[in-house]
Amino acid sequence: MKESEFDDNHANWNESDDKPINPAATETLLNDEIEDQNDIGIKFAPAENNRPISILMDMKVDELTFPKIYCGKQRKIRENVKLAYAKIAKSELRMFDRRCDRISKLFFTYKKLQMRKFSDAISITLRKTKNTKNVTVAQMLNRDYVNGLIHHDDAFTFLRCDRSSPAFWELKKKEVMAMNRQLGCPTLCLTLSAAETQWSELIVILNQVLENKVITLEEAKNMNYEKKCDLIRKDPVTCVRYFEHRIKCLWEILSAPCGPFQGNELEDKCVRIEFQFRGSSHFHALIWLKMLRNTTNIIPSQLRNV
Repeated sequence: MKESEFDDNHANWNESDDKPINPAATETLLNDEIEDQNDIGIKFAPAENNRPISILMDMKVDELTFPKIYCGKQRKIRENVKLAYAKIAKSELRMFDRRCDRISKLFFTYKKLQMRKFSDAISITLRKTKNTKNVTVAQMLNRDYVNGLIHHDDAFTFLRCDRSSPAFWELKKKEVMAMNRQLGCPTLCLTLSAAETQWSELIVILNQVLENKVITLEEAKNMNYEKKCDLIRKDPVTCVRYFEHRIKCLWEILSAPCGPFQGNELEDKCVRIEFQFRGSSHFHALIWLKMLRNTTNIIPSQLRNV
């Protein structure tokens, strides 16, 4: 490009014409179509005299979406056995051959599971009425009735099953406030981050699962950083399960009579686990110790009547 053409394009640039960057559009996976991805992939019509089937109603959607994983065969489940989709997904993600551990499969499973939860939550919400009358179609088409539900937050209660929704965090906030009223201010605040590249035991497990090779802890410790990152990136499910295992071991140590809180029993805890932008798990916990709890002296006087 010549310098004169660059100057002309730069002169015609307008800030209002630029599309804002909105990471929330792809973060929650609730939007079916994104403007920049409409031309990616192939779309098929449902054929003549047929209607499109929802992802919730199509019993073969997993097999048709990922033919390389299922090899063109439908999963077999006994007729007399009732399994929830969450249990099926958990079993597939933990398979020994790691076929279902692909990133695309993880996000697809998560979206389908969330849609099922939303569908069930909406059905329950519509059946919750203040009187014996059911919600009718005419009421849902009435703008004033819908605005009244929104004004009293009745229209957002079904989002409590979504971790990133305001309704979910409102519920968790009430739980923490109730614990503060009952137990007083927490004794300790614990923050931990996953360090997958520093855990030699995890590297040994990943190398055995992904490459079918058994290495020693010393070899895992001396492995180069790029190789460790490649193993961690290929199997996020194992990394998360190992982090959960270490957290369980931590609680066993803290709750033990001969643990670091010897003489101060761990009475209660409030845990929050989040995933940072770099992908690693992040752990926050509020801890209440029984012998060190004194609500009269710990809580400031200006907060006692809140």
